[in-house]
Amino acid sequence: MTVVALGAVRSAAVTTTAVGLASVWPGEGRRVVVEADPAGGTLAAAAGLAAEPGLVSLAAAARRQSDPELVFAHDQALAGGTPVVPGPPGAEQARSALSMLGPLLAGLGDLDGLALVDCGRLDPPAPPGPFDTADISVLVCRPQLADLNSLAAFLAARPDTARTVVLVGAGPYPPGEIADTLGVEVVGHLPWDPEAAAALATASPASRRLTRAPLVRALRSLAESLDARLPQSAAPPGEQPDGIEKTDLAEAAR
Repeated sequence: MTVVALGAVRSAAVTTTAVGLASVWPGEGRRVVVEADPAGGTLAAAAGLAAEPGLVSLAAAARRQSDPELVFAHDQALAGGTPVVPGPPGAEQARSALSMLGPLLAGLGDLDGLALVDCGRLDPPAPPGPFDTADISVLVCRPQLADLNSLAAFLAARPDTARTVVLVGAGPYPPGEIADTLGVEVVGHLPWDPEAAAALATASPASRRLTRAPLVRALRSLAESLDARLPQSAAPPGEQPDGIEKTDLAEAAR
């Protein structure tokens, strides 16, 4: 199974991005979203799902065995059919469950298909987890100075972490400038669209409500770009946008 992990330094629509990518990822292979945010999950409430099965029941089952196939016994389906393993709403429950799921999550790569792991907000002192071991790890960030300043500090504290970035929403800094200043690779830019983001949890991306939404179109483009970076794909990675003259964003990287 290909494992794509997404995380953020500040709140930046990580769950929406993970669900959206799973919904539009190229191909017909098996896929699943695991909401592994240590701060607690929001997906069950947003999608109108039951509290269980989910991350907590998966952790309980993992006490007896750590077979990664268990994720498919503890998922629920979104309206569009995407299987998800929702996290509990509370941080204490989420962290407890994740502490028991290390071996199982580390074994997701042994399965066939695609797993998108929503790692939520990343903490530099935290021990290695799915974000550090995934086939592709993506940092989700808003192109605003405060968010970019936090991202620069995070990258300085964790110099070996992935430097692949997806931008969400509008901001004064274009992708090329962000890439050049922070030393990252910007692989996509998603529009800020709260209405479409909320609908992804309750409707299929192929529905009339979403099929022409700019967010869904951008998610499709991002999914194709990330898929092209996987070893089995013959397509070369997208080229990095050229840098432009730095402004006060350069101060964020210092």
